[in-house]
Amino acid sequence: MIKFIVALLCVVVGAILALSFMADSGYLLLMWHNTSIEMSLLLAAILWLLLTIAAFVVLEVLLGVLGLRALLNRWLTLRAYQRAQQYLNQGMVQLAREDYVSAEKLLVRSAKLSADPLVAYLAAVQAAQAQQATQRAEDYLNLIPTKHHMAVQIARIRLWIATGQWEAAAARLKQIYPHYKKEFVISQLLLEVLLKLQAWSDLLEWLPILSKSPHFETVQQQALLHSAYAQSFSYMAKTTGRADKHQAFEQLQLFWQQLPRHHQRDTDIVYSYVQTLINLACYDESARICYRVLSEQWHHGLITLYGRILHADPEIALQQAQQWLVIHPQNPALLLTLGRLCMQCHQWQTAKGYFEQSLALHKNPEVFAEFVRLLQHSNDPQAGHYLIAGLNQLLEQPLPALPLP
Repeated sequence: MIKFIVALLCVVVGAILALSFMADSGYLLLMWHNTSIEMSLLLAAILWLLLTIAAFVVLEVLLGVLGLRALLNRWLTLRAYQRAQQYLNQGMVQLAREDYVSAEKLLVRSAKLSADPLVAYLAAVQAAQAQQATQRAEDYLNLIPTKHHMAVQIARIRLWIATGQWEAAAARLKQIYPHYKKEFVISQLLLEVLLKLQAWSDLLEWLPILSKSPHFETVQQQALLHSAYAQSFSYMAKTTGRADKHQAFEQLQLFWQQLPRHHQRDTDIVYSYVQTLINLACYDESARICYRVLSEQWHHGLITLYGRILHADPEIALQQAQQWLVIHPQNPALLLTLGRLCMQCHQWQTAKGYFEQSLALHKNPEVFAEFVRLLQHSNDPQAGHYLIAGLNQLLEQPLPALPLP
């Protein structure tokens, strides 16, 4: 468009000059020593134009033959690269200093000079986002070359998450997931967004797919995955279990079987699953899973749940727990479970002994509550003492030393 306008202006100027020369051609006189040349202005203009064209042609030939053009291009490219890097470095420094206005200007300059402006534009997006300039951030993403399609998609999704556009982020993640199955960040972001939206039905659909990724390694990623499983189990129990606990149990089992093997042996995930089974009164299955996992690896939460299960044969469960006591003799959670199993076997005195041992190792309010309940039903006068001791464990600060009657 610009070239067309320039050409049109040249034609107009040429036409005006032609009309002027037709009215009065004028003349040009050149003198040097004893030599003089006289010609019309029109002829002088034509000769000047031809000389200019000839000079450009000669210059182009010399640049091509001598290799000066390539040298000039390399110098210009290097100069642009150095300036782009200089602006990028300065922009990143300002970004680290949280001077987002200056950082954005420097980063945009760098992007315009750079042959590959991905890094500069992504940093400019961050600077604009910090100023809550969402539209400018979107504009910078649109300027990134299409070869960086995945990076742009991830940056745009993170921008939506930062601005609270969770539904849009979820929709885009679901759309692009089939194309980027091997990109772990897509799985992680989708899991995070579904949890934030509390879209439990979608989570049930996507979790078996997303959990196949082997890259949930950091503490934060593991916590995200465990939270997703816990919420999924709880949602299934609440929605189906209200009407039919047996159906809820079958759905839970089907969902559990779809999980990867290494997740079925993750003690934190097993803990959430067993806790849900106990809430549905599926005691046989929860006892079986607890025993299998605890026989392979120890987990304080699971051994506590093992004591909450109403076992079909509590004496066998008690014998199994007593075998673990040989391996873990000073474990307060195991001693609490042994006390509860003794209560299921009506071994009241033995249960008291286990509770006392557990409290001696760790003053847990749950153990106090269980012990006080047993003492009260046994009409033991020590119940009041342990009740007060248990309540004191719930206080952030001890009671003040006040006069008492």
